Amino acid sequence: MVAIAALTTHVLATQQPPRMTPAVPGSNGDPVWQGQVRMGDGRTFVTDGGFAIDAAMAGLATLPERVLPGKALEDYIKAPHTDECALNDLKSTPGGRTYLTPSGVAVSSTYVNYLRRVVPGRRARLRTSGTERPIVVVSDDKAVGVLMPVKQ
Repeated sequence: MVAIAALTTHVLATQQPPRMTPAVPGSNGDPVWQGQVRMGDGRTFVTDGGFAIDAAMAGLATLPERVLPGKALEDYIKAPHTDECALNDLKSTPGGRTYLTPSGVAVSSTYVNYLRRVVPGRRARLRTSGTERPIVVVSDDKAVGVLMPVKQ
């Protein structure tokens, strides 16, 4: 019986997809998209595990094979926010790995620099609800992304 339980645990562990690896704050280049998220409104987002963006904005030729449910992202997008700022309101921190919002939320410079390149007309705004809650990226009042803050 113990052998069956051990074998079952081993089989289940090997069937789990590998954890996604978010971009390291301050790293050069674009995030490495490791999954796609199907949203209830028909849109598809791509994610690296720390940042998700509407695939239409990312402009990828092909989507990652891994498919994830959209409920968590949808819940983050619907959650109330306490602050909102433009990307131009962010202040670089010493070392350049992160930016701070006016309310003190740390955001990866890798993700901010990516947003500055891909969001049309530099209209991206960040909606925050504290230093440990996901940040919602909006453009023209439509949620186009979600990213995790960087722990300070």
